Amino acid sequence: MSIIYGVSTVSSFLLLLGYGALVRKKEIWMLLLFTSVFIINVGYFTLSLSKTLEEALLANRIAYLGSVFLPLFMLMTIAGVCRLRCGKWLLGGLICVSIVVFLIAASPGYLDYYYKEVSLVFVNGVAKLEKVYGSLHKCYYIYLFAYFAMMIGTILYSVWKKQIAFFQHASLLLVVVLLNIAIWFVEQLIHWDFEFLSVSYIISELLMLILYSMLQEYEQLQPVTETVVKEALQKEPEAAEPEAVVTFEIDQIVAYWSEVVKLSPREQDIFRAILEDKKRKEIAEELCISENTVKTHITNVFSKFEVSTRSELFAKVMQSKIGCE
Repeated sequence: MSIIYGVSTVSSFLLLLGYGALVRKKEIWMLLLFTSVFIINVGYFTLSLSKTLEEALLANRIAYLGSVFLPLFMLMTIAGVCRLRCGKWLLGGLICVSIVVFLIAASPGYLDYYYKEVSLVFVNGVAKLEKVYGSLHKCYYIYLFAYFAMMIGTILYSVWKKQIAFFQHASLLLVVVLLNIAIWFVEQLIHWDFEFLSVSYIISELLMLILYSMLQEYEQLQPVTETVVKEALQKEPEAAEPEAVVTFEIDQIVAYWSEVVKLSPREQDIFRAILEDKKRKEIAEELCISENTVKTHITNVFSKFEVSTRSELFAKVMQSKIGCE
């Protein structure tokens, strides 16, 4: 059993190294996801080799460190794939909740609220914790259920809003989430000496890598046509003159055009809306902000791109796209 945990640990470490070394455009949440899977496997492996209860509890805390934060990293990774943004206040709240849950899960050995009783036993020479769950152990179940629900909800919402490019991408994301849910439920219903989640997490990493490579290579099948109208920027810096119809792929521009890094997350939302030829009122309603705020953001976007009209912005976008082809 320790050998299997060791292989899982080495595999997760190699995947982490491979992602860090081979992927040029790294996503921070994906990197943290890979790191958490490695930490989980380190915890399981060191637990299997433990000789004393103190060593086993320490290894258990290491495993929980990865297990508690992994749902957060997976949710943020899924949100990124679905092109959905998480507000700073919401992200901060999720991080705080994760820290509290981890502290509760790490309390055995100090407090008896998470495990009422815990002892170290050996099965075929492999160390294992025998536990009697306490009242606070339910918090971890609630925590996992909430994250599973948020992951599925995020995927379904992105499909409904057409934020995700292809149905295959959404299907693959659902497979990742449902695979881990299914294995977790099986482990709760059937007593196993081996933690199969350690393997399912590695499978999830591989599936996420496949999805990530698909997203990197895909071409948007239905390009969006932009027509600049005469009245485009009333009360905005310098009214725009009509130009010829231009066609470009908004998703690729927002995701891969190097100039977009100049913009804040909210300004990127405004930039996307401009490319979609939406008026201030439409943008304000969609983002739940005032028209004056939209006007301010548009002014900032124009300033950062060193243009004064939508026509000039479209021309600059098209010029950069042609230059890269």
